[in-house]
Amino acid sequence: MMLGWSKSDEPEHSRSREIARNCGQLLGRLDELLPCLYIAQYGASGRDLRERETEVAPGLFAVGARTGGDHPGVAPRVGLILPLRLCRDEKARAALQEIPALIDCHQTTMSDRRRAVQAKLDEVFGGDLMIADKESLDGFFALRPRPGLFHRLHESFDYVTGVLDNPAGIIRVTSAAHFHWRAYGELMEWYHGLRGSDRFGAWSALTPFFVAGNTGALYSYSTERWARAGLHRPAEEPSKWFVIRPGLPDAQIGIRLEMEEYGWAKLYLTLDVATATIHLSEVFDPFGEMVAWGREIDEGDLPIQMEIDEEGQEAVLTVLRTENPERVLLRVTRKYSDEVLLEGIVARAALAASLKAELRRFFTTEFDPQHWDLRGDHFDDENDYVQVKDRVVNHAWLATGE
Repeated sequence: MMLGWSKSDEPEHSRSREIARNCGQLLGRLDELLPCLYIAQYGASGRDLRERETEVAPGLFAVGARTGGDHPGVAPRVGLILPLRLCRDEKARAALQEIPALIDCHQTTMSDRRRAVQAKLDEVFGGDLMIADKESLDGFFALRPRPGLFHRLHESFDYVTGVLDNPAGIIRVTSAAHFHWRAYGELMEWYHGLRGSDRFGAWSALTPFFVAGNTGALYSYSTERWARAGLHRPAEEPSKWFVIRPGLPDAQIGIRLEMEEYGWAKLYLTLDVATATIHLSEVFDPFGEMVAWGREIDEGDLPIQMEIDEEGQEAVLTVLRTENPERVLLRVTRKYSDEVLLEGIVARAALAASLKAELRRFFTTEFDPQHWDLRGDHFDDENDYVQVKDRVVNHAWLATGE
């Protein structure tokens, strides 16, 4: 499913969290990347916006252009970002970096601004990059490439391959690579060799944009969820004030994962005879945090808490210290309410061991990647699906020990 336009629902208070990513939607401020050339397709899929890491195509970032008129919003693109500050040709870099000031010079007519901007483009690209017809030079405008453009980009430009994103701060570039495509056809073959054609068998065009501002992100439940810290350290410390009642036995812990269809699974947590059922959604994949949560419990690094978004409600799994380092309080609650789904004293080692064993069993014998990693309205190769499984079973905590 391609996303072409949407209302901007940016939350008033984005949470500060650095997110290492080499693809996907950029959520923080782009100060360090702008101005830039952005070679991208119009529109983006849900997968384009959700992704954070890839081994096969680092550098395909989604950036939204703000739209005005009667229906303001954000129109997403996905492609390669070429910051002007990374241009290795000093004269070309200096000329292109003058363009934002020309765009903002509103004492002149639009025609004059277009001629001035085009003159700077010609100075660098010799007629191989033209302002597209009817573009208003609003800070995020399309350009028309000619055959020689990509050879010039190959000679002097780098594109971003990794960043530290921060929805409440500035994006920092962590890695870049030389633009290694010498022709438009080479870039199209690489791009669509990774992504395939659309449902009609066509290849989406890649358009160069000049971006100096006017950007925005498509905020959603997904982006808000990603902006949160994966694990929390709750302030609650009952061990400071209370001791476990003498003679109270540990509750018997049971953990069971169950695979369902179309991007869903279930987690059953049982203490003695009481069971809490938590729905796991592929949209808010909890498995990475679940592994990290289990490792913290195993190592006794407490208190520790994780949230599982069930698409409409959230379950909060909390483990608190007691006066006995080998016994912990496990509590499962609903966020934003006082509802306690499950609570009891359990052996810390038994809780960690049960979770580890069940994650191993589930991903070895039951996990169905084709029913988990749903990529919009189409399926990718099975090799893409198994990446979720590989990331879990090859995690250091699951891969060693019993």
